[in-house]
Amino acid sequence: MSVATTSVVLHDGHHPSLGDTLGDILLRNRVIVPAGHATDELQILRSIEAIDYLIEQLQKLDPVEKIRGDAPGFETRGSSSNFSWFDTNKFITPYQVLASLNSSIQSSDKVPQPSPSAAIPCFKDIKASWEHRRNYLLSDERQSFCSCIREWEHVNGDVLLLIANQSLEQAMVKESSDCVNMRLRQPGFKNGQAWDKLYEPHSCAILDKNMYAPHTPLRIIAGRDDYIANFSWLAMQAKSTIEVATCYLFSSDPAVRYIMCDLLPFVALRGRVKVRLLVDLMTVESAIFKSAFTVSHASQIEKSRGGYAPFSFLSTLPNGCPEMSEHARTPSASPLDFYQKILDIAAATPNFQVRWWCARDAQDGYRVKNHAKSATFDAMANDGGVALIGGSNVVPLLVSGDSDCDLMVSGRVARKINETFEYLWSSLDTSLPEQDFISCEDNQEEPSVLSLMPHQKWLDDDASVALVRSEPCSSGEDAVLRHVLGAIAVAKETILMCFGHCNFPMSLALALREATMRGVKAKLLVNSLYSSDLRVNQRDMFMSLKQLLNVAPDVEVWSTALPSMRRGQVQPDHYDDDNDNGAPPFVHAKYTVVDSRWVAVGSWNVWPRSAFYEIEHELLVQSEIVAAALGKKFEKEREATSVRLFKADECQPGAGWCPKGCNLCLPYGPFYVDL
Repeated sequence: MSVATTSVVLHDGHHPSLGDTLGDILLRNRVIVPAGHATDELQILRSIEAIDYLIEQLQKLDPVEKIRGDAPGFETRGSSSNFSWFDTNKFITPYQVLASLNSSIQSSDKVPQPSPSAAIPCFKDIKASWEHRRNYLLSDERQSFCSCIREWEHVNGDVLLLIANQSLEQAMVKESSDCVNMRLRQPGFKNGQAWDKLYEPHSCAILDKNMYAPHTPLRIIAGRDDYIANFSWLAMQAKSTIEVATCYLFSSDPAVRYIMCDLLPFVALRGRVKVRLLVDLMTVESAIFKSAFTVSHASQIEKSRGGYAPFSFLSTLPNGCPEMSEHARTPSASPLDFYQKILDIAAATPNFQVRWWCARDAQDGYRVKNHAKSATFDAMANDGGVALIGGSNVVPLLVSGDSDCDLMVSGRVARKINETFEYLWSSLDTSLPEQDFISCEDNQEEPSVLSLMPHQKWLDDDASVALVRSEPCSSGEDAVLRHVLGAIAVAKETILMCFGHCNFPMSLALALREATMRGVKAKLLVNSLYSSDLRVNQRDMFMSLKQLLNVAPDVEVWSTALPSMRRGQVQPDHYDDDNDNGAPPFVHAKYTVVDSRWVAVGSWNVWPRSAFYEIEHELLVQSEIVAAALGKKFEKEREATSVRLFKADECQPGAGWCPKGCNLCLPYGPFYVDL
């Protein structure tokens, strides 16, 4: 039903009943949002009224019902007695885990859901952002509004849902940011300067070369459909184990639905392969909140800005893969419905287990996100397994297309990646026995050695590769940053850095200044609001670039831009909307290339969150072949998507690239507040 009609039903008027979960209440009081750019203030007003009614229903709950939930929500400092956090000694850094979430999956198990009291502040923040968007539409001074609210015309999507997502991303990181603020604003910490000093060059030397595994086969994945084809090929070949770790699980992506609902259950049943799925719970809780929203009418996307059609992967699947089922082809009614479907499939499938990553910093009590993403195949028992590692959450995003970066690696390094998965997986269950799996030994007459697809070959079968894991905590230690700074400190020719999300710390700005003074040519490629899926970090990012360009003016900084802006490098506030409105792909890749022979690539983003908030793992690669391939990828995407920022003033808040500031782009910590 179109929201433009006068008979739109905002909610069904049902009141919560005893024993309702948050999901029950949300699905009975769904908020209809307008499709597309949300430029009709009356439609936005109706959505505001609907979310206001939902908040009202949650607030009316009995005090006991209001705190009912088995997921802790985003705020866990001084968490209520409903949750028991356990210290775990399995990590180098001190974490506490919520072990009760990860019992062996049974058919009666439900997706862990936060309480209504945890949801209320999130919905209030979303409502405030929608009101901000409506005020913008009613204003005669639209340029006075932050670009987080103002600039959406280039996006092919439902703007109110996208704004809600920005608000929830800000809510997820808020408690960590508050703790970092408190810690680094203490006397002597100088608003983050003391943290930067932890990463001075003398403390960031490259470690012993013995950490690298020689003769490691490695291949760069060519793009979304290539990734899915290789994932499916390896899954079909696997004889013993498959482990998938993901930060996000996007129910809107048909490839994710196919892998979760069709491919993995098929492999587990057919080959008696042990399948384990590890999902970060914070992102699941965020998606449950988004289950409250439904769009007035569905929009069909024939091809994304990443260059791929949603179902194009089906034509690339290897022979023997299961067909896509109807329940995987059809989008779920809500993200919550999709997650529950996965649990139901796992309960009905021998050898399929799911765990939710839920941990917090033991000292300051804020949630820590698992951002280390990988898929490993037969990598537990021997060195014949294969791993996929990089920035992708199960599969590359449709909006990224070929602008993500994932690697396929075999041998000892694949086993190391599996050990990281095992390390995280086993830490979550401190009291309950591991689920029994049907033995796979009868299926293996000899150790599994997985092969590439028939038409493929390794890019380099003689690379030296190391795996580095970074465990964030309130002390702000980032092992990956140390390696990258160490490589920059000895660079002699070139430095290329491409990051989907980033804030360049002062330690990195100083390292790049020293490098350029030695004659090293340094280039950075970053997203702008015209390509990025998140605006939460855009203000911090451009403030950090302002700092970097003041400190190291010889570094080339390139930012994605609309095609019309790339012609003649026109400033964002002066481009012609009607002339060219096509957004560039979302550059989700995360890699550094030094001197065309050393590479760091994986899930790591160069920002303080990787030191305080997000677990990462990264491959360090010594290979001229791999470095050359990523250098070519860098230049291709730089030339096709970006413009150069020459001066620090171009990164001034409100000047065009950098958001002016609003509740959607609050700073993380104190690092770039006073620049």
